[in-house]
Amino acid sequence: MVTYPNPLEYKTVSDYAREYKITFIAATPSFFYGYLNKSLPGDFSHVKIAVAGADKLPEKVHEGFLKKHGITILEGYGATETSPLISVTYPGHFKVGSVGPPVQGVQVRIVDINTDKILGPNQEGKILVKGDNVMPGYLGDLEETSLRIRNGWYDTGDIGIIDEDGFLWHKGRLKRFVKVGGEMVSLVKVEALLSELLPENVICCVVDVPNPTKGADVVAAVANGDFDQHKVLKALKKVLPSIAVPRQFYVIEDIPMMASGKVNFREVEKICREKNARNES
Repeated sequence: MVTYPNPLEYKTVSDYAREYKITFIAATPSFFYGYLNKSLPGDFSHVKIAVAGADKLPEKVHEGFLKKHGITILEGYGATETSPLISVTYPGHFKVGSVGPPVQGVQVRIVDINTDKILGPNQEGKILVKGDNVMPGYLGDLEETSLRIRNGWYDTGDIGIIDEDGFLWHKGRLKRFVKVGGEMVSLVKVEALLSELLPENVICCVVDVPNPTKGADVVAAVANGDFDQHKVLKALKKVLPSIAVPRQFYVIEDIPMMASGKVNFREVEKICREKNARNES
């Protein structure tokens, strides 16, 4: 085992992967993105298994590692409350974009967001989990426990589908869906499509800002504005309904990140809402 205290030093980690002939690596998508940009061909030549977790793996990072290093990054899904693994793909048994079938002993079901009706294959709803890996509850907080665990089923607060082969597809946090003009918009989906259109060195985060008429507007925060915004918006309009197309790009040089390697979308949301309020005043 090789450990290094700062995963944000992408070049150093890539160098050590080569030097110590690393065979297995687990990281967040944002860390993999950094390693992709700062590594040289051959740095990960000894890696047999690479697994991403904690957030959705962008398609361009998956394709980038496959092209540059010949590595298929597998995906896993879990939560602290589930000890933490729920599902994972593994060599010879994966679908690109899926977080895999549930691990042994874990049950997963998809239910309607509003009615809790159990849904069938390929129907999108809330992800519930049951198994010995699920916590008994939140210490000293019966109210929160009763909200999140019912009849042994843990409500992850995430949205997803289970396909006909039993593979789970994570679509994002319920909190990352927003109503625009009465229609539900997945900020994660917009973010994924936008990410594919932006240059490789541009990180983005899609959030919502208040709109007194429609309830909310979709906007995008980007690490730098060095791209053709008109061209990107034109491409998005071909694949998204008009209510889901970002109304504004806000440049935030240092996109806030959490210690886990996830983009801190709550902090990004706060910054964008402040910028939007200034523009409106």
